[in-house]
Order: sequence, then structure tokens, then C-alpha cells
Amino acid sequence: MKNKFVITILFACLFVFSVQAQHQFTLTSPNGRITAAINVGDKLTYSVTHDGQTVIEASPLSLTLSTGEIWGSKARQFKINTRNVKNTITSPFYRKDKIEDEYAELVLTFGNQWGVEFRAYNDGVAYRFVSQRKKPFTVQSEEAVYNFGKGVKATVPYVNAGKDGDYESQFMNSFENTYITDRLSQLNKGRLIFLPLVVEMDGGKKVCITEADLESYPGLYLTNAQGNSSLSGVLAPYPKKAEQGGHNMLQMQVTEREAYIAKVNAPRTFPWRVAIITAADKELADSDMIYKLASPSRVPDISWVKPGKVAWDWWNDWNVDGVDFVSGINNDTYKYYIDFASANGLEYIILDEGWAVNLQADLMQVVKEINIKELVDYAVKKNVGIILWAGYQAFNRDMENVCRHYSQMGVKGFKVDFMDRDDQEIVEFDYRAAATCAKYNLILDLHGMYKPAGLNRTYPNVLNFE
Repeated sequence: MKNKFVITILFACLFVFSVQAQHQFTLTSPNGRITAAINVGDKLTYSVTHDGQTVIEASPLSLTLSTGEIWGSKARQFKINTRNVKNTITSPFYRKDKIEDEYAELVLTFGNQWGVEFRAYNDGVAYRFVSQRKKPFTVQSEEAVYNFGKGVKATVPYVNAGKDGDYESQFMNSFENTYITDRLSQLNKGRLIFLPLVVEMDGGKKVCITEADLESYPGLYLTNAQGNSSLSGVLAPYPKKAEQGGHNMLQMQVTEREAYIAKVNAPRTFPWRVAIITAADKELADSDMIYKLASPSRVPDISWVKPGKVAWDWWNDWNVDGVDFVSGINNDTYKYYIDFASANGLEYIILDEGWAVNLQADLMQVVKEINIKELVDYAVKKNVGIILWAGYQAFNRDMENVCRHYSQMGVKGFKVDFMDRDDQEIVEFDYRAAATCAKYNLILDLHGMYKPAGLNRTYPNVLNFE
């Protein structure tokens, strides 16, 4: 009889959830200062308070599939699970050796097909969609909205490419710009904003908007297209056609896109939408939410990963004085850099652009002035490692062979440059590059790169983003 009673109660709860128009659930951070209110009804929305002050007003979230199905609209029947977590994360090559990971979690599961996970940390709130579907599908669009009160200020970096109002022309960019501060309602309506960005409340509290665990999915931009106190998400559609070109034929330039933003081939989680909330600016710099939310390491042995400082040729245009050779892209110059690195305790030198034949996008073609094996052998005697620069398409087209070849030669890593996109194709490239480099004990520096989103936790051999 007791088992029958439990089953009856369970079905009664499911029945209530399926017929009521609106349900609200609250999720509170371990220290009690942050509360997220999640509403399930015609729309799925959430709002956030910090010490009783509303910092994010009711904001909708949804995924629209290419079939027309909308996850987050009129979702009636669901299950709810909650838990509190407290553990310690080891964090090699991070600014801390270990991180205390403590949060409250609420998971809504709708019809055993999809769900949304919410987490409340002591310094912020995050949510992500989850799919349990085994059959492939495509995501047409995502609704990621952040509503704020009137009069708030925002400090944002605009995309520095393309034309106002033409998002397609802005998707290819280097993710570099100075930040500007203005009333949120006065931001440029036609220009994409890359992440992270910061919104300031009355009284000085800050909300930093970014994302974490960005894998096999396009990166999130925000825009103030409505000209009010709201930011809404924009994501680059999946590339349909691309042509080799750009900087020295090292980029792939998208000429046509699909009518969807992402392909999904199996059950998966989607990127975390993150709001870091602080009362003091120094707390923003100390937040570890992105690292905590990233997927754990996939590299079993990291004993070979060696962070360090680099003597960088490009920074001073290969110019060295007082030498008895012609400085430039040649072995004599790089031996000089190796000597300098060794004498000053620098762990690496980098051979930036120029060591491979120009305009060929082929890292197996080395200019006649460079003998990489000779440089590697010379550097070994000086206890200095060699890192090679590589353009995106040159690395992408022959990744496995390139990594195997130069790893066997004794090269310690690659700096890969000029991706300048963050659609699903490029995000997948970054993970593939990290995994392939790890396979051959190579460290990786990613240049022309979107926001840090936790890849360095999943692949600790990724030591830098630029």
C-alpha cells in the first residue's frame, strides 16, 4: 500500500504541473544573497535578485528547432529536481591550485525530451538547455534575453568589423576592441557586442554577462536592437559555403549560411548562459564561475604541460642590434632569441608568421632560411622550447599530420591564429585542435579567438587565449 501511495502522489504532482497555467520556483545561492525566480507558463522566464535588489528582470529563454518546435514555449508537463553541491575542483595552470565549487541547482525536465538546468552560486547565476534526444536535429535559433531596469549603464565591446545593421558582415571579426560605457538604452542598435560585458545597477552592483562550456555550438553575441534596457542574443548561422582567403590565404570566409545555427547529433548539454553578480569590482576579477561550469579535463596525463614565458619575435619585428648577421626570419636570428630566452629564464621562443612558405597554407613547406630541426636541437641544449605560429586553414587542413610531424621533431606547441569567427564550425575546430595537440603532447595558444569559456579546464594544454 505504501508503494501505491507514493506512485499516486507522483502522478498527482505531474497532473498538477500539466494543467496549471503558471508555476514559479526559487533557487537561492548557498550564502543566501542571490535568488533566481524561475517561471514556467506560456513562456519560460527567470529573474534574479541580489540582497533583495532586482538585478535581472523577468527574461525569457527558449530554443527553436528547425521543425518549428519551441523549447520554452507553453511547456506544461515537467519534472523538477533540486540538489546542493559542495566539492573541490583541482585547477592546474589556473590562477588558483584548487577551487571550492559550491552551488544550488534546479533542473526542469520536460517530457523526457529536453530540460533546463539552473545553478545559483555565491557570485552569480547560470542556466543551460539540455537535450535527451537521440535522433539528429538542427537548432534554428535561441532566445537569450537579459532585461534590466531603466537607466542602467553598460560597459561593452562592439564588434570592430562590418556595417551597422548587417550582422552577417560583423560575424567575421577578431574579437578585439576597446570597451565603451553608456546608458544601455543608448547603445548602438545595429552593432553586435561580443562577450563578456558588464551592466551596472543603481547603487553600483555589477552584472557580467558571458557564457561557459561553449562546445559544438556558436558563440553568443548580444545587441540592444530594441533600443531599450534589454539585451538580446544573436548567434551566427552554420556555414553552408566558405572560400579560402583573408590574411595570406589562411582564413575561410563564409559566403553562404544555413537556415539554422547548430547541428545536434546526439543527447547533449548546451552552453551555460552566465551572469556573474558582484557588489565590488574586485569580485569580478576573482570569480571562478567560468572555470567551474566548464567540462572537466579530458587529458588524463598533464605532467608534460609546462606553462612559461615566451621571447616573441613579432613584437619587435625581428629586429636585433649589434650582431654579425642579417636579422630577420632565419636561423641566426632565432638562435639569438634562444640565447636571450636561456639567459633570462624564459621557457620558450615562438616562430611567428613567416617560417612557412607564404600564401600556400601548408605548414609542411618551410622557407629555405629556416631549419626547424636545427633550431629545436639548439634550443634543447639551452633548455628552451620552440612554439610555432600557424594560420587557421594551414593548421585545419592537415592537423593530424602537422601535429605528429612537429611533435616528433621536438616542437613544444602551436600558436594558431586568424580563426576570426565563432560559428559552430570554428568552435568545433578549437576543440579538435586542443584534443589533437594534447594527443601529441603539444601546448596550444589560440589567437584571433573569442571569449575564454572554459576550454582551458577541459584541455589544460590550452595555455592562452588572445
